[in-house]
Amino acid sequence: MQPKLTFIHAADLHLDSQMEGLTAAHPAMKKRLQESTFESLKRLVQCAIDNSVDFVLLAGDIFDSNRQSLKALVALREACRELQKHRIEVYIQYGNHDFTGKQPMMIYPENVHIFKTEKVETFLYEKNGEPAAAIHGFSYTTRHIKSRKAQDYKARGTGIYQIGMLHGSIATGSAADVYAPFGIDELKRTGFDYWALGHIHKREILSEQPPIAYPGNIQGRHRKEAGEKGCYLVELEGHTCSMTFVPLQDLRFEEVVFDMEGGLALYDAEKALMELCLKWEKAFGAGVLHVTFRGPAHQVVAWEQEDRLEELLDIVNEQQQNLGSQLVLASYDIQASLDVKQEQFRQRSDFTAALLSTSFQPDEMRDSLEELLRNRQFRKIKQSYSESELQEMLEEAKQLLLQTLLEVE
Repeated sequence: MQPKLTFIHAADLHLDSQMEGLTAAHPAMKKRLQESTFESLKRLVQCAIDNSVDFVLLAGDIFDSNRQSLKALVALREACRELQKHRIEVYIQYGNHDFTGKQPMMIYPENVHIFKTEKVETFLYEKNGEPAAAIHGFSYTTRHIKSRKAQDYKARGTGIYQIGMLHGSIATGSAADVYAPFGIDELKRTGFDYWALGHIHKREILSEQPPIAYPGNIQGRHRKEAGEKGCYLVELEGHTCSMTFVPLQDLRFEEVVFDMEGGLALYDAEKALMELCLKWEKAFGAGVLHVTFRGPAHQVVAWEQEDRLEELLDIVNEQQQNLGSQLVLASYDIQASLDVKQEQFRQRSDFTAALLSTSFQPDEMRDSLEELLRNRQFRKIKQSYSESELQEMLEEAKQLLLQTLLEVE
């Protein structure tokens, strides 16, 4: 009978990564932002110890670069030493950010097992002196891997758990498939008991039987990595698997809406924004917020043009600092709602009305983006767009156009 195994599946630690919000943050908050990835690593270690796990899987991009800072290297080494004191093994693969290349590796304690090459290798984990799991994986030695690696994963041993570690993305059949592309069915055909994925920073379970999962990163770094971040605490027992998400983030990135419908005086807006911040921090703790000011176009556009919104953020951030708050308003945008003047634009029969009526169609936007994505230089910056990114760009374009029209009028 297979023994029960308990382990942590984490990925994309991006230790010592640059964080959004540093410019707006007061000194104490700036330091916390800079240390947040390291604090999340400490929480990961404590989670492993508190739950007496057998081992920890780190599925790639432990570091933010293939030229790691000494601080990041030492932090990981010390984390592994702490786990060693509790007889917890650590299995590490490197991803597209921290690919091994020709960089010298830190000397880690004996409980650390590293996949060093792009060839799929296997480590045997023993529990109570008996083989319990075969853990398979590889590391990036260059920034890109175009080959499909799933076919190289082969079960080793009999009557033990088979666990795959893979830092990569689902194949799309496009030129963007440069991160060890795979298909979900490919992974299922291996017959493995668990697939520990890395690379995608959004938490997602691709399959429940067998479990194929991205845990996301352990600490958000900007507003596109909003919400709770952490790891999976996994229990394997026979043919059953239990997965529990454990938050590890030291602080949260989030987007909030500040509603100005009905109109607000500047003083009232400052007071209301402070109240929003106090409520948010009470509910979620430390954080970095992006504020969307939503209201009548004539007001939000005017305040934007007069730098009132930026000034508002500065004032509230200063008050937050005086209160010892662990919250910073890092950035903002505007969302202008239709008012009478804009409706008049739509009802006109000139070029202005045509722009508002036809310029923001998703299909037309996709066609334009496809042309850009065929450009080799552009693909170095951006290789694809999600539906949410597309909608966001459309909304931003609409707001810019409305702002320009109001200025002209």
